[in-house]
Amino acid sequence: MKVIIDLEDDIQYMSFYVKGLIDRFGRSHVVYNRRAFHELSDDDRATRTMRFIIKDGSHEKRYTIDTNDSYRINESLYDWCDVYGSVNTNWAKTPENQQGKLVSLCPSFAIRYTHPLLAWPAAAMGMVGTHRPKRKYLGSWRRMLQRPQLKAYTHQSARDNYIFHLSTLWQSDEWNRNNEGVNLRRAHFIRACRDLAPEIVFEGGLAASPNNPSAQLFSDCLANRIPGYICLDKTKESSLVFNTPAYWDCHGWKLGEYMALGKAILSTPLSNDLPAPLVHGQHIHITGATQEEMAEAIKYMIPHPEYRHRLETNIHEYWQQYGTPEASLKLLGI
Repeated sequence: MKVIIDLEDDIQYMSFYVKGLIDRFGRSHVVYNRRAFHELSDDDRATRTMRFIIKDGSHEKRYTIDTNDSYRINESLYDWCDVYGSVNTNWAKTPENQQGKLVSLCPSFAIRYTHPLLAWPAAAMGMVGTHRPKRKYLGSWRRMLQRPQLKAYTHQSARDNYIFHLSTLWQSDEWNRNNEGVNLRRAHFIRACRDLAPEIVFEGGLAASPNNPSAQLFSDCLANRIPGYICLDKTKESSLVFNTPAYWDCHGWKLGEYMALGKAILSTPLSNDLPAPLVHGQHIHITGATQEEMAEAIKYMIPHPEYRHRLETNIHEYWQQYGTPEASLKLLGI
């Protein structure tokens, strides 16, 4: 049994599934080989998708995992593979002729899946012949190695009346209109939390790049970035966490991280599908997108620890069934 992985794309987005394959088959059975994917175009291999082949004797099966922000299917990769997994499946918007191979996956997130001494030889091997800029390619490996390991995503008791939320202020333009979508919804949540002081102790805000013109519009919500491990610890301490569809209305990394941590999630309605629906009041608390609606939801959830505990327990069970690397591979038929 051998697993052959194409190293051409962004290792950050592949890392979650590479760990799953290594855990499932053993490190010695997982190899990286660019030549096995020579029939694919450079454009198709630079699409934030993971491509791998599982060979068992003379039999082989081809897989694509699409971690893009859009629900749209890459037609060339769909034709190439036997199974096409997507973290942003949208059954209602996907043509029927692209649904037969399609598998809906939970949102994943980047993790450090290997030791740096083992990672850099693989990165160097992958860099030979890559069509991506070398600096960008190696930067992806560096950022992956700076991420927490999956075992760091453990549930712990939260601090009463403490809410932490730090997220990116995305660039906005006439196509994605993030200032009317994800940026505005996150700002509404931050403002709602701050308006509830001193009953609520809030920490965080929106982290903006220096050249983001949207920063002025959300200047009252801005906050500095902090190291990932500190952000993770503060998220664990938070009584509840906030989720909303992110760039291009995708399932962002945060939703996957919140599931893995077993957090009580307050969320605006999701735009895309999951392997099984998240039920309001059972797995997640759904709120409207206005600041007033979010404030009412916060005021309900904070004084009801038994309700938050139910959400925490159920979302963690959901993650174990559908979201872990092992569960994701099972959904793909592996």
